[in-house]
Amino acid sequence: MLIIVGVILLSSLFIASAKGDNRPHILMIVMDDLGSHDLGIHGTGIQTPNSDALAETGIYLQNYYVLPYCSPTRAALLSGYYPLRLGVHCWIGTQSIAGLPLEYETMADMLKTKGGYKTHAVGKWHIGSGRWEQTPTFRGFDSFYGFYGGGEDYFKHMAFEGYDFRSDSKPNCGEGCSKIVDERGNYSTHVFTREAITVIEEYASPKEEEEETKEPLFLYLAFQAVHCPVQVPQEYVGPYKNKTEWTDMRKQYAGMLSAADQGIGNVTDALKSAGLWDDTLVIFTTDNGGPTDACCVTGASNYPKRGGKCSVWEGGTTGDGLISGPALKKMGFPTNIRFPHLFHVVDWLPTLADLLNIVPRGKDLDGKSQLESLMQGFATRDELFVGYSLAVFETGEWYGPAVRYRNWKIVQGSSGGPDKYDPKPKGSKKPLPGGLDNSTYLLFDLNTDPTEEANLADQYPFVLEIMIHKLKLYQKLYVPQQPDDDPN
Repeated sequence: MLIIVGVILLSSLFIASAKGDNRPHILMIVMDDLGSHDLGIHGTGIQTPNSDALAETGIYLQNYYVLPYCSPTRAALLSGYYPLRLGVHCWIGTQSIAGLPLEYETMADMLKTKGGYKTHAVGKWHIGSGRWEQTPTFRGFDSFYGFYGGGEDYFKHMAFEGYDFRSDSKPNCGEGCSKIVDERGNYSTHVFTREAITVIEEYASPKEEEEETKEPLFLYLAFQAVHCPVQVPQEYVGPYKNKTEWTDMRKQYAGMLSAADQGIGNVTDALKSAGLWDDTLVIFTTDNGGPTDACCVTGASNYPKRGGKCSVWEGGTTGDGLISGPALKKMGFPTNIRFPHLFHVVDWLPTLADLLNIVPRGKDLDGKSQLESLMQGFATRDELFVGYSLAVFETGEWYGPAVRYRNWKIVQGSSGGPDKYDPKPKGSKKPLPGGLDNSTYLLFDLNTDPTEEANLADQYPFVLEIMIHKLKLYQKLYVPQQPDDDPN
C-alpha cells in the first residue's frame, strides 16, 4: 500500500473519450485477510514479486481503509456505500439470508449496463446467497466460478454445512443453471488462477458463433488466500524453511501468500499473451487486516499497527490497496508513487464511474471519486467511517463504532476489540448507537501515535466533542444488522 504530479488536461481528455475505445480492461484483485505487513514491499521476507511490482509501478495507497472483516468490505466495494447503510455489519453465515440489499446497484451492474463491459467473477463471493437473486450472476456478472460463502477447506472445499463450489455460466444463472463442480483435491488458489486465465483466453478468442467484441473486460478475481485454514502445497513453504525466527504458522502463511502472488503473475502473463495487458488497469485490495488476535488467527502480521481482523483498531481496518497496470500511464496518471491521503474501499466505485464518465444509479454515495486526487496528488476526503466489529468467536461482543477525521480517530467504548494487550476485552452485546452521552471514548492522534497507545480524550475535550458529534451524524444513517434467518 511521494508526491503526485498530475495534469488536469490529461484527465479531462481521457474522461471525454473514456466510453470509446479507450476504456481500459479492469482486473480487480481482492485478497482475503491479508496483513498490512506481509507483502514483500514491506521488507517482510515473503516472496511476492508480482504484487510488489504492481505496487512499485503504480499508485500505492498509504492510508487505505477497509472494514474489519469480509462481507462488509465486499458490500462496500461493490456498492459504494458504507455497510452502516446496508445492514451488513458482520460477516454473513453460510445459511444466512442476509446480503447486499438487492435494490443497490453493484459495480458490475454499473460497468455492464453503463460502461459496456463484459463482467466476470472468479473466487469468493460472501455478500449473500440465501436466494438466487443475491448470487453474482444476478448482481451484474456474466459468469461466476467459485464459492458463495466466507471460508472453507482449500482442497476439499467443505464449509461448515457442506461442499461449496459452483459454476454459474451466464447471467441470471440460478436453479437449473448453476452447477456444483467437483474441484476436490485441487488447491483453490490454483483453481481461481486457472479460471481467471480461462476467462481471459475466451474473451480474447471468442467462439466462431460469437462476434468479436470491442467491449472491455472487467475481471473480479477474489482469492480465498490468505484466509484460514492455513493450508498450502508444501513446495511453497520450502523457501521459508530456514526462517528460524518465524513460527511454523508464519511459514505456512508465507507459502499461501507466495502461491497467490504466483497466481497474480500467471494472470497478468495471460493478459499479455492475449494482447490485453497494455490496456489493463489493475486494482488490488485487501478485505480487512490480518487476523492476528481474533477471528481464525493465521500467520499474518499488521506490524506495527494495533489489533487485526474483527477489531476497529488500525490493524483491522487498514491494509494494502493500489492501482496499477500499463493503462494507468496511458490515462495520464502518475506512476511509481505513494498516495498519502485517505482512501476508503467505498471510493473505488465512484472513482471508476468518474474515470469512465458514467453516472452511478445510487444517490448520495458514501464513496468519493478520487480520480482528480490520484491525478494531481491532493486530498479528496478528510473523514471516513471506520465501522463496527464483532469478535464472534472470542467474546461474541461488539466494538465501536469508530470514525477518523483528519489526524484524529475516535473509538466508542473502552476497547477497539481483541489485541495483544487484551485478547478478550469488554464490548457490548449488540452494536451501540454512535455518540452515546454516557459512553467511554478513546481518542487518538494518528499523526503522532499511529499505534493507538495514548488515549487523549481527557486532554482534548473540544476535539472529543467534535468527534462525538460526528458519531451522532453517522448514527442517523444506521440500518440494523440484517437477520440471519428467514422469518417465513
